Amino acid sequence: MPETSLYQGSGRNLLEIQIVPGYRRGMSTCENLESRSDEKLADLIKGQGETFAQKQEAEAAFNLLYERHATVLLGFLKVRCSSHVVAGDIAQETWLRAWQKIPEYFDGSHFRGWLFQIAKNLLLDEFRKKKMTSLSEGMDAPDMQDAAQAFINQEEKQQLQDCLSQLDDSRQQIVQLRLSGQSHREISDQLQIDYTTVQTRFHRAKQFLEECVQSTRKETA
Repeated sequence: MPETSLYQGSGRNLLEIQIVPGYRRGMSTCENLESRSDEKLADLIKGQGETFAQKQEAEAAFNLLYERHATVLLGFLKVRCSSHVVAGDIAQETWLRAWQKIPEYFDGSHFRGWLFQIAKNLLLDEFRKKKMTSLSEGMDAPDMQDAAQAFINQEEKQQLQDCLSQLDDSRQQIVQLRLSGQSHREISDQLQIDYTTVQTRFHRAKQFLEECVQSTRKETA
């Protein structure tokens, strides 16, 4: 992997990935990587360990992805973290995990969204750790805890919504009605669906949603 390091200077924390040797010199042999989309660059990273040439190309592709997204990612984290040092640490860990997980988990759809989901998961972990530490030490930091909990709730809600959209219309309706507080019997009467069928569809939908949310977290953990 391209070497990563956290530099500090002028009162700011700058996350930087050092350009791999020969990166700029080798650009012409990499079919002008700069013109490729994020998703095409990620595809090159998937072949990072097959040959020496492919490894070099993968590292060059990763450097380009870093150049395109590092500033925005770090800015996103800085406004959500208690300090810029923490933001830099999470950003660095995000890029490390991206390099490690692209070959197995990136599905080729939208790199920036996938990258930011890794960062969000790490941020959630940081919030949870700080919340538990605050509770164990008896610290009173309601504003920080409220903000952290709001962020956690929003992320979990979005993950559930993304998974819910993958269900067919009938199961989506049943789940949404259950979430609104209706019983299986009330849903059966409203949708004119057999009571047992409602129970079965809801049970299977719930099982799917649980597995889907867990899978989403694992892919970007």
